[in-house]
Amino acid sequence: MKTIFNILDKRKPRLIWLLSVFAIALICVAVFLANNNVDLRLLLVIPVLLASWYGGRKTGAAIAILTAISLFATNYSLHFYKDNNISKAYDILIALVVYLFISIIITNFRKVYGIEIVAADTDILTGLSSSRKFYADLEAEINRSRRYGHSLSLVYLDVDNFKKINDTLGHSVGDELLIILSISLQASLRTNDIIARIGGDEFVCILPETEQIAAKSALLKTQKALNDNMIQYGWNVSFSIGVITFEKLPDDASQGVKLVDDLMYKVKKGSKNDIAFQVWHGIA
Repeated sequence: MKTIFNILDKRKPRLIWLLSVFAIALICVAVFLANNNVDLRLLLVIPVLLASWYGGRKTGAAIAILTAISLFATNYSLHFYKDNNISKAYDILIALVVYLFISIIITNFRKVYGIEIVAADTDILTGLSSSRKFYADLEAEINRSRRYGHSLSLVYLDVDNFKKINDTLGHSVGDELLIILSISLQASLRTNDIIARIGGDEFVCILPETEQIAAKSALLKTQKALNDNMIQYGWNVSFSIGVITFEKLPDDASQGVKLVDDLMYKVKKGSKNDIAFQVWHGIA
């Protein structure tokens, strides 16, 4: 579910700047109206946090300076200084240092947080989506398809004889195979298709707004590209693939993955090196 924080994540710095300035103005008015009855000046840290987290380093620093000036102006209008120039200078200096320090801390923390999120969402070896990211994307795509009445196809791919590659040629060759496989998948499928590695040699793909005819065409092309690459590198592997087109959408991501996983295993336990296609109407 989207929250205001998800929405702000995608906003341009200009909008964040305007929202922060509005927040400063609103809080200063509240401080002025409250006079000395309630001290609301601590709330001025909010626009600094907002600008630093969502707007970046420059926006955060600019809002920190503007907030310090606004605090000084509000204090001056409420006669907090009693004509003491040293007190005025000290007050604005301390406020400026504190707000700038908060801005720097929040901006740096956001940067580290962003790196951690990307790392958690990305498979280190192949650069594809991780299992965590895949399930979140599939859940979102199911909801989107349900909202707009679109079909959705889901692919589960397992490498046949992958263990033999690792055992005979070594894990470094196995890793290279997975990297070549991932590159081949990205080259064969559409840019808006979502590809993830969710196990050692298991890959899944979401094909949004894709009916069975289009899914068949895409996967037959993908299968050929994969086999050609394996032959080129001299790797004696093949692929067991299950493809389900959901005319009736699954209840959630876990159900969708289980259904297509079961279909792939039917191929795996049978002839291997094949693709099984199925249209899901909600009846097992």
